[in-house]
Amino acid sequence: MKTKKHLLHFFLFAVLISINAQKKKLLNPFETNGDLNSQFIYLEKTSTNYKEYKVITKAKFKKLHNNVLDSLSHERKKLNKIKIENQRQLYKIKGLESKLLNIKKDLQLSNTNKDSITVMGVLMHKDNYIAIMGLIILSLFASALFFLYKFYRTNITTKEAIRNLKETQDEYDEHQKKTLKRQQELSRRLQDEIIKNKKE
Repeated sequence: MKTKKHLLHFFLFAVLISINAQKKKLLNPFETNGDLNSQFIYLEKTSTNYKEYKVITKAKFKKLHNNVLDSLSHERKKLNKIKIENQRQLYKIKGLESKLLNIKKDLQLSNTNKDSITVMGVLMHKDNYIAIMGLIILSLFASALFFLYKFYRTNITTKEAIRNLKETQDEYDEHQKKTLKRQQELSRRLQDEIIKNKKE
């Protein structure tokens, strides 16, 4: 029986030691600047019970209230810093977007200039320039062919006219010679007749 009593005393003593050890192990987060969650857990474990309610001291409540306000203030400051950083990043992004837009415009202008030629102050696409120049060259070539054809036809006509003129001139000269011969013959006859008449 005594051993049972001793065992029971020993068991109770061990339980008390473990409870005291747990209480000692429970650090006060109000003193160690613990987070709000650990402060709430500490208050729940260290507060006394009244019926189904937990009773905490006013000092601990004020301390917890101040800590909550400090945490909220700290979080608001962090949030404001994040907002300021976000605004700075947005401003930077807008600046980069503006630069990107200018770069795109410059690239488009560069591509346009690369594919274009300025002719007499007019910016013209290379394909259009090549087409117009090809059309001009073809027109000049066609005009040259037309004028060569006209020159050749005119040359032939001129040669024919010169040949006809020469033939006409030859005929005229021949006719003139014949006419001159006739006139001379007529003149002689007339002279002969005149002489004959004079003799008679």
